[in-house]
Amino acid sequence: MSTEVAEYGLKRQLSRLNILQIAINSIIGTGWMFSAMIAASIAGPSALLAWFVAIAILVLIAFNHAEVGAMFSVAGGSARFVHYSHGTLAGFGIGWMAWIYGAATAPIEVQGVLSYAEGYTNLNLFHVDGTLTPLGYVVATGLLALFVVINLFAVKALGRVHSAITWWKVGTIALVIVTILFARFQPSNFHTHGFAPYGFHGVLAAVAIGGIVFAYTGFEQAVQLGAETKNPGRNIPFALLGSLVVCSILYIGLQIAYIGALSPGKLAHGWDRTGVDVTTGPFAALATSLGLGLIAVIVYIDSVVSPSGNGIAYITSTARVTYGMGRNRYIPGAVTRVDRRGVPVIGVIVSFVVGLLCLLPFPSWQSLLGFLTSATAMLWAGVPVALGSFRRSFPDAARPFRLRPAGLWAPLGFAAANLLIYWTGWATNWKVFVAIALGYAVFFVNRAFQQAEDRPDLDLRSSWWVWVWILGTAAISYMGTFGQASHPSGLGYLSFPYWDTAVMVAFSLAVYHLAIATRLPTEKARQYAPSDDELNLTSGVTGANTPAGRET
Repeated sequence: MSTEVAEYGLKRQLSRLNILQIAINSIIGTGWMFSAMIAASIAGPSALLAWFVAIAILVLIAFNHAEVGAMFSVAGGSARFVHYSHGTLAGFGIGWMAWIYGAATAPIEVQGVLSYAEGYTNLNLFHVDGTLTPLGYVVATGLLALFVVINLFAVKALGRVHSAITWWKVGTIALVIVTILFARFQPSNFHTHGFAPYGFHGVLAAVAIGGIVFAYTGFEQAVQLGAETKNPGRNIPFALLGSLVVCSILYIGLQIAYIGALSPGKLAHGWDRTGVDVTTGPFAALATSLGLGLIAVIVYIDSVVSPSGNGIAYITSTARVTYGMGRNRYIPGAVTRVDRRGVPVIGVIVSFVVGLLCLLPFPSWQSLLGFLTSATAMLWAGVPVALGSFRRSFPDAARPFRLRPAGLWAPLGFAAANLLIYWTGWATNWKVFVAIALGYAVFFVNRAFQQAEDRPDLDLRSSWWVWVWILGTAAISYMGTFGQASHPSGLGYLSFPYWDTAVMVAFSLAVYHLAIATRLPTEKARQYAPSDDELNLTSGVTGANTPAGRET
């Protein structure tokens, strides 16, 4: 298929396999190396159940992404959909969350590479408090710069890079699972200290702050690269769901292997103590203890390959989110400039600069698991709201992937994302709400310097549900008990598991219907949405310009 020019110079040149590999590559980073250990320390053997809870939630959310992403295949997709449905202020809040989590992930993966590197080299890369030394900054900056150079080779080169890295990642994880299972598997580990020593509270905490949802973040990158995907109506849903299936099989296998391979001595003081003395990564440590020296070496090699592949993917996607925010006039329009090869160069450079800032003396990636999970869940929550609104604003638009019944999937997807935010706990969530406030400060400062003709409408009537949502979610989180089972946060007024869950779900459904009721008027939504010429869909799908019909 010939390359097509899609949205203002971006080129549709990613095949179905390319976009699937990028999604898998975006999901598998440092998370696979630590999530099994952290989840087990929070939930014990019932961490296995936590993976299935996460899968159920993420499938709900992914199906919402599939319809909207295939319908509006634009750069930085999930960061822009709420702009089309609810206008500027609401859209900026969701876009800002997409940008925050994307921009922070690449430098966090760099720190993951350096953490492993320090374990098997004599380089002094970290201070005792976990912050980078001057040499650490130099090495980290060089690695980020390498990610940028690879991105500037254009998307076709990225496809080849992602293909090679993805096959390596999948093969490495499969090899680790099989060899560890054959070397030692003790069924008694699943019950001698109780299958769920910390109850269902521990299961849900493992989902949010045990690295499980964090390990899955990245599946939505198939949507962020929508403007560069061939036949997006077919390929985006395939990549979204296919990446979740592949990674779920691998992650569940890792969790089983980890729990079954632990020696009884490691469990003597309880599951919450199983990871305290692991400094080189749980699977490298397990392989070494089992006499699997070659497997340990391969894991150490992958400690560079997996985070680096993830970092490359997030530089790619964050540049597209930056591009999308510029297209929506949230930030200066200069970031929308694309070179002749179809690369948003300024967006890539902005991602690099922000990545350098994130390498300043901040906590390690493990400390940011909850923050990134909560920020990502807020991004995900915007997509079901957009889906429900588009069904009413664009009822007759052709939908390459049509979710049935959307009237059920959309509100459930919104509620599921809000539960992830709640389960993260107040100790983390307050930081996310502060980040949102800072984002809006950036927005209004940029607006003050814009020419009058460049300033987008604020769309106040269609955005006030966002304030209800953010303030209400903050209040429920503050009144709850969630966090790690041994270190709960919040006031504890909403008891687990019934009152807090019931209140959050009821609140979410109420906010969802409020958002649908206050969506943009149909004509204005059509003005904001991309035209058919911008989309240039290879499947012949029409989008925003189809005539209005009855609501569905």
